[in-house]
Amino acid sequence: MNYTLILLVVLTCIINFILIISLSVRIVSTRTKRISTSNSLFSLIYLIGQFSYNIQIPILAKYVEELLVSNVELSSIFFRIILLASTFGAILGAISIPTIHRFMSRGVELLHHNHSVINLIKKSISISTVIHLKNSAKWPDKLNFVRLKNMEKMNVEIFILNILVYTFMSTSMLSCLYAGALHPELRTTSLSLSGFAGGIGTIIMLLLVEPYNSILTDKVIEEKVSNAYFRQHLSFVILARIIGTLMSQFLFIPLSKMIVWVAAWI
Repeated sequence: MNYTLILLVVLTCIINFILIISLSVRIVSTRTKRISTSNSLFSLIYLIGQFSYNIQIPILAKYVEELLVSNVELSSIFFRIILLASTFGAILGAISIPTIHRFMSRGVELLHHNHSVINLIKKSISISTVIHLKNSAKWPDKLNFVRLKNMEKMNVEIFILNILVYTFMSTSMLSCLYAGALHPELRTTSLSLSGFAGGIGTIIMLLLVEPYNSILTDKVIEEKVSNAYFRQHLSFVILARIIGTLMSQFLFIPLSKMIVWVAAWI
């Protein structure tokens, strides 16, 4: 049994789970009318995802490096398993959103009154928190799936952009590592291009996707946009991001070859 692979799969699931449930901050913001407080609380969750990512990358790089030094051929199947874990984590996050936003709504109210994340964490270590989590547990409502049938109201541009963002975010680092495996003499340069590969998704996210989501959230709070439309929009965003992790399987090899070409050209 390859324990390194199991650890990488678990970390990848956690990272993508958190990336998906971070959308819950939009729902919590509209329910509590406290945007800044909601963002502060979800920053704590984001730190967990970032910590998992910071552990995942060195382990992944070391694993690939050891195989290359041992002259062991590195199969693309290894990376595809990691990508599959991204999809699983995203689906798990989608299923958990109804539970998360119910659970975190109370956390936002407590943070608003306690004025400190540290105090909130201290108060959260109790039986009542476990009971609240149990009471918050809920499977996604069938209405969420019904909303996906109403394609006329879907923002096609944002839907496609979310697919592109998650496609590049899911495979950028893995493609750089595999590019280094294809041409070991260029592996350092290939790995250094991870920012370039992942930057495409990041730029689209920061310039186009997130501003749209933020403005739409504000309009819901101002009651200029209905909550039903907002929930439908988030359902399409979640679906797009899951599709993005699946599309990364197709982009993985072409992006690896492009990174090799860029590394050789530089």
